[in-house]
Amino acid sequence: MRQLEVENQLRDVVSRIIVQVELATSQGRTDINLALEDAFIPILKSVYNLPHLINLNRKQKNFPGIDLGDDHDRVAFQITSTTTLEKVKSTIQQFMERAYYNTFDELYILMLGHKQSSYSQASVNELLTDQFTFNCKKHIIDLGDLLGQVAGLRLAAQERVLSEFKRILGEVDAYISFSSESIAAPTAITSNLQIVNLPKAVYVAELTIEDSKVITQGKAKLNYGGKARGRKSVVKMALLLNDVDTDAWVCHENKLFSFHDIAECGLISVVDAGSVERLDVSDLADSAETDNVNILKQLLSAETRELLKKHHVRMHNIDGFFYFGPTEEGQLERKETWVGKRTAVRRVFEVKYQRKDPSKVAHQKHFSFDLTFTKLGNDWYAQIVPSWYYSYDGHRQSRWHDELLSAQKRLEHNATVRNMVRFVAYFLSGVGKIDDEDRGLCFLSLLEFNAQDAEEAEPVGDDEEDIQAVGGAAA
Repeated sequence: MRQLEVENQLRDVVSRIIVQVELATSQGRTDINLALEDAFIPILKSVYNLPHLINLNRKQKNFPGIDLGDDHDRVAFQITSTTTLEKVKSTIQQFMERAYYNTFDELYILMLGHKQSSYSQASVNELLTDQFTFNCKKHIIDLGDLLGQVAGLRLAAQERVLSEFKRILGEVDAYISFSSESIAAPTAITSNLQIVNLPKAVYVAELTIEDSKVITQGKAKLNYGGKARGRKSVVKMALLLNDVDTDAWVCHENKLFSFHDIAECGLISVVDAGSVERLDVSDLADSAETDNVNILKQLLSAETRELLKKHHVRMHNIDGFFYFGPTEEGQLERKETWVGKRTAVRRVFEVKYQRKDPSKVAHQKHFSFDLTFTKLGNDWYAQIVPSWYYSYDGHRQSRWHDELLSAQKRLEHNATVRNMVRFVAYFLSGVGKIDDEDRGLCFLSLLEFNAQDAEEAEPVGDDEEDIQAVGGAAA
């Protein structure tokens, strides 16, 4: 079942990326590939088994002709939103003129939009010599081809790739929003990008736990009966065994990272106390290493998860989105007051009962949202994508989730979604605090383009568009 869910999500996310890229390209924004060079590295590493793949533009600004390369396995990639034969020929011509074949045996051209049905191999051959070969059918790929390769990976690897594709979708959406400032006034655009204030420091230390011992103790003391899903699960278990319940950390290559001083909090229980080191957040944020930037993005998500716990907003353990829950046991409805142009109220949680038998619960409806952290220019943003989650018991997804969500989406229009984004931004702005001595993670204002804002009325009341029930959920 999970395999099918992952495959369906992969197809959906990749399709949305392609649509957004082609939209940007049609509007003349053909440099979108520049915003995505780093984002594709983890996916290409997994699909092509290239552990040493790096962004060549980090080694030399605007590395001519190619973007990514693994000089150990001698494979290079050009990432482009342009799908013409001329783009292919231009790339190969630069590759040959600069003798990159001395370093790389293969060149792949990854097209972010739909590639053409065919490319003239004869035209390409005119640019080649005996020193290098290029097969148009093999070496010109698009996201559909990449998706086919992902299908051959194990489920755990597919889930990691799905997570990366979701990040890419967020960065594509963010890029389009960020570059829309060229729209002429008096049009006002409120994006779904919320400015984020980063903490000043990141703390890192060496983990000292032994996985097998932790799992054995977990089974004995925590009634743990399953298999650990990766190192993160083992670290979480080790913390719980030490009565430490926090998710504000990330583990990577046997190291623990946190925005909190590890030496002064419960995290010290699973690390070597003498190895604790303080880094400036810029060491990760401005790093040329993709892994460092990804660690920061994961830390931002983990810190947000911890901040939202006390506000009864949960993170979905598998898909990573956030959703509102009840604030107390037995609560049937939850509403949150927020301020836009005026004060408004939004219903964020509700228990729905069956129509045929009102004594039985049909499902629980939760307001939800995805957060993707991205850097644009010199600033960091959280991209907000609002939605709804329909659960069976407050945690497990309802069997009618897809039908209910589809019906709800049909009721929503642009103004509705805009208000949903603004509500999330308002709510998030209240969960982080700024301390003068140690500025922690906090969410600031939404990024707006053009000074003038359209007048809109937001009456006091419930601003949610709602549906009562769909299909069998109401039976």
